Amino acid sequence: MANSEAILDTQTATQTQMTQDTALESQPIEHPSYGQLLGKHVKMKSLDLRHSEFKVGREGTCHLILDEDNLPPSKLCRISKHHFTIKKDLNDTTSPTYIHDHSRNGTYVNGRLIGPNKCMILKHNDIISIAGVSIRAFVYYDLRYSMQSDIKAKELLDRYHVGRKLGSGACGTVYLLHDTVSCQPYAMKHVAKDPLNERSRPKFLNDPLRVMNEVNIMKNLDHPCVIKMHDIVDKPDSVYMVLEYMKGGDLLSRIISKGFLPEKTAKLFFLQMCHAVKYLHEQGITHRDLKPDNILLEDHNEYTLLKVSDFGLSKFVRKNSVMRTICGTPLYVAPEVLQTGGRGSYTRKVDIWSLGVVLFTMLSGTLPFSDEYGSPAVEQIKRGHFKMRHSVWKQVSSLAKKLIYDILNVNPHSRPSIDTLLQSSWLRDPDIVGRAEQLMKISLRVEEPAPKRTTTSDVENNNTSPVSSFAPPSKRKRRL
Repeated sequence: MANSEAILDTQTATQTQMTQDTALESQPIEHPSYGQLLGKHVKMKSLDLRHSEFKVGREGTCHLILDEDNLPPSKLCRISKHHFTIKKDLNDTTSPTYIHDHSRNGTYVNGRLIGPNKCMILKHNDIISIAGVSIRAFVYYDLRYSMQSDIKAKELLDRYHVGRKLGSGACGTVYLLHDTVSCQPYAMKHVAKDPLNERSRPKFLNDPLRVMNEVNIMKNLDHPCVIKMHDIVDKPDSVYMVLEYMKGGDLLSRIISKGFLPEKTAKLFFLQMCHAVKYLHEQGITHRDLKPDNILLEDHNEYTLLKVSDFGLSKFVRKNSVMRTICGTPLYVAPEVLQTGGRGSYTRKVDIWSLGVVLFTMLSGTLPFSDEYGSPAVEQIKRGHFKMRHSVWKQVSSLAKKLIYDILNVNPHSRPSIDTLLQSSWLRDPDIVGRAEQLMKISLRVEEPAPKRTTTSDVENNNTSPVSSFAPPSKRKRRL
């Protein structure tokens, strides 16, 4: 009998605990306040903002119900039942605070009309006017203002909301950015300059006109596989680059998550990279730092659009500083760069070498050169010594392997040009070219040179290969 009572007491206690736990789980989570709404020309106490949505208007369902205690009748009659809503993602403390306009007579931020069913981003001390720009009703106070990022460039802070870190490394830190008016997301790369190198930088390099000229060159670049640069802020101690935001992350993360890429996927990505590099070279830009970290993907689909980034950094940071910072572990750098310590003159063929290392990495999930292979990676690169060690290479076609061997040639004069790469048998795959055309929204074609007699000098100078290019969608022709 005693045992039965003990068992019953235990069951009762367990049920009671379960009931209490369920009650606790059903209670809404109380989030800390992220901001405050202060009255300016509206009679009200300051209100803490701690919900994901905060509605303001005359309707009884609003969190702040405006009536004659807040505004005189002459102004209250112009207020909508649901005038505006303040929204915030409470799971991300760095997310923007949005204000959505639902009114008929207008909601304004610092004198700018939001517009019906549109939104803007609120910043610290922004003034919210309602039913006319003259009714300066509220002030938004951001309680996390002092906790925001280390970005101090006023030009950026005036125009953008700086959000969470997207990534960081030796070459800088990338933040998620939002335009406060359009709410358009961007990625911002912040790169600190080396003060010792910048001190010895020639004065003409800091000429504002020169800097703006470089900015305009970068901003005018237009190719489906080249990241769009929207703005550059060049400061004595830092460079800030505002770029289009790619939700799929970088190629390195894709390779790590998959182990390696199927040959079809690697071919599609490599084709897009080659077209991007060709375009940059035609614009007089040598990338110098091609690697999976700098290749961004549009989304997480297997076959997706790819964009090359970080091509403009060397225009604003002294070359020696860039080489020492970015290439501290020079696993993707061409041997001729290492031979001169980054200080000598070298050709666009350095980008071809890097493309070969990226292709090797995509197909195998490993690097061709590494300190783990017995000798220093730098020496392996200088000698062009690498092996296809991984068992996955058994599944890779001989055409792909041959292309890698052709590219990773220590003699830059014997290394294929970007046009020769695009003419390679491996890349002239109709299925892959078709997929690339759909993603890039352009027609890829190969222009055959005009017939002519081949001379001995042509053969010696390797001038017999045709040139590949791309054409707008209106000229959808492809000859393979």
